[in-house]
Amino acid sequence: MEDNSYHKPVLLEKVKELLLTNKDTTEAKLYVDCTLGGGGYTRAILDETSFDTMVLCIDKDENAINYSKKRFLDFSKRLVFNRGNFADIKEITGASGFQKVSGIVMDLGLSSYQIESEDGFSYQRDTALDMRADRSQNLTAADVLNSYDEKSLSDIMKNFGELKYNRQIARDIVTFRETGKFETTYDLAALLKKKLPFKYVNRDLSKVFQALRIEVNNELENLKKVLDDSADLLESGGRVVAVSYHSLEDRIVKNKFHSIESLKVFTKKPVGTSEEETGKNIRSRSAKLRAAEKI
Repeated sequence: MEDNSYHKPVLLEKVKELLLTNKDTTEAKLYVDCTLGGGGYTRAILDETSFDTMVLCIDKDENAINYSKKRFLDFSKRLVFNRGNFADIKEITGASGFQKVSGIVMDLGLSSYQIESEDGFSYQRDTALDMRADRSQNLTAADVLNSYDEKSLSDIMKNFGELKYNRQIARDIVTFRETGKFETTYDLAALLKKKLPFKYVNRDLSKVFQALRIEVNNELENLKKVLDDSADLLESGGRVVAVSYHSLEDRIVKNKFHSIESLKVFTKKPVGTSEEETGKNIRSRSAKLRAAEKI
């Protein structure tokens, strides 16, 4: 039975359909789950492929690695775990003894566990302004808010949050710092709730938190790198599937897939979730899936 207590895998059936189309002809016998999370995609790959097929599981979050190691004890001989950044996929596969891979999947969203249990990711919980997917790195969201200058903050809100009033938000943050310090999510949320248009406050708070998370974790640059390197690692006929949750990510995936000559795109338009899936998992409503095959 599928365990969704950590995170519900989004668009699972479509991921299986597109990622594992050539599972019977693969030579590498290795799939890479770039964003392990609760292991939903990893479990599907294990169930749908033969006993001699391996899965390399990557995640920056130590909690995800530990959770899935316990969950998949019965499959331990078919799994390789790596706590790392998927942007280092070439180095990780090489260090694990693999030169080519049969398929690569990545879910670019936050896991339910991160939103509900880790610090800083949700404005609806009063936690430390952390937002680090990898706790070994130094930069936190609090560091960004308390030390970045107004221009840098404005650029982050504009480029990573797509907020029209990015300058005003940056100005409000800097003004707050004159008499206080950002320590928790509620410090930031309370300030912005006074400033943002009431009608759009939840939407725009989500965008502010998104922008900070992208900055802290260097998400967009990491995404560009993993897509480039995925194309190099795939064997002929191997596929890469990416599920994104906002326009910045989806645009990068779309442009990369179409610009890499060795890839053939299978999704002319992104695949979204059904009403049924959205009803069961509201967080999946913005998901967009794109897939491509190595020529």
